[in-house]
Amino acid sequence: MPLVLQRLKQVQKGETFHLFEARLFTQSKETISEIMELLQAKDMDANTKFHLVNILIHSDLSLLEPYLDVLAHSEDLNKRIQTRMNITNLENDALFDAFEHFIKEAYGKYFNDIDTFYCDQLIHELAHRKSVSPDYILHVLDSYNPDDFGYKTIFYTQLAGEMQLETAIPLLCSLVGAEDDVLPETAVKALVRIGTESVITTLVEKYAAASEEYYSLFASGVFGKIKLPASEKALLALLPNEDDITNATILADGLCELGSTISIPLVQELVENGYDSGLLNLKETLYAHCIMSDALLPQRNIWKLELEEENKRRAKRTNEINRQFSNKSPVPILAPLKKMDNIGRNDPCPCGSGKKYKKCCCNA
Repeated sequence: MPLVLQRLKQVQKGETFHLFEARLFTQSKETISEIMELLQAKDMDANTKFHLVNILIHSDLSLLEPYLDVLAHSEDLNKRIQTRMNITNLENDALFDAFEHFIKEAYGKYFNDIDTFYCDQLIHELAHRKSVSPDYILHVLDSYNPDDFGYKTIFYTQLAGEMQLETAIPLLCSLVGAEDDVLPETAVKALVRIGTESVITTLVEKYAAASEEYYSLFASGVFGKIKLPASEKALLALLPNEDDITNATILADGLCELGSTISIPLVQELVENGYDSGLLNLKETLYAHCIMSDALLPQRNIWKLELEEENKRRAKRTNEINRQFSNKSPVPILAPLKKMDNIGRNDPCPCGSGKKYKKCCCNA
């Protein structure tokens, strides 16, 4: 987190800096103090404020105590902090009952209509206390019914991940191929959270043989996020045999994410022969990987110039959008941006990150 804050202080005027998953980083007294100072800056853009506030919301409650009076000025922020305090004060039975009641009340609702923050805090506290029987969690996962429009399997999948329940790995791997808009992504996050070699082994076994239409699409994103030698080995074996250009792009991105130097020629070949550029900028990923690994490819300087030109075009578009909204009322310092009810999970996120809504602020 100190590195994130250091980079944030170096942001140039007109530059947009996306914090994304920084809310998951461990905070300290020093980082919380710096965040509070940054939020007071008059020239801080609304997007950055949104993410900084989101970091505060997910920080250790004891670190926020010296600032509760200031944070109380934001009704939404204060409400969320109070929600977390109330949850931590629940007895085990009451906590479990609250979780089950939430699942029951969520039945039939659209995912965006659910208070996922409240649910996340319930799951986090249940996992911290380990107050739910692993056998019961396995029973719920094993009872998955694709025709059921409830959220029980989804939230217990999340709980299995939070508890790093290794016995749930086979069931979680099977749920990666579920025909559902939320469950496969939840299963992927749970597997990454568990993060053991057994996850890699089980996924590799199912990857090529899976009959589900989108199994490989979701599974391909797991390997690069688990920083183990087994992950690199799996990706190096899977990529040359992957015929789907989208899956191949994700696998190649995973190799770069792992910092695999042996894979650079393989990824370079994909960049030069064509990849799914609508999904991500693999050239940018490979360039960053080459810089960090000090790989002196002849194309590196060419890629640098191309990426700089793309960044200039993106900055120009951002400035044009900012000028259109320059006369709008400023966002209060501690007020997070509200989610837009009419944004679909697969629509571009309104924060301007370029990611899909479900991959960005939908989970904030």
